[in-house]
Amino acid sequence: MTYKKAVKIKTPGGKEAELAPEKAWTLAPKGRKGVKIGLFKDPESGKYFRHKLPDDYPV
Repeated sequence: MTYKKAVKIKTPGGKEAELAPEKAWTLAPKGRKGVKIGLFKDPESGKYFRHKLPDDYPV
C-alpha cells in the first residue's frame, strides 16, 4: 500500500527527491511519544530505505 502524500527526503545516493512511502508506521517506546517512520524505494538503485516522516504525516 503506497501512501499518496509525497515527502521531500534525501536518498541513500545523496540526492534530494520527493517520494511517497510504501509503508508508514509509528515507532515509540512504552509511555513516550514516538516518531513516524516511512519505508521508501530509491528510484535509481531500487533499494529500500527508511526515513523519518514529519509529525503531521497521516499514518
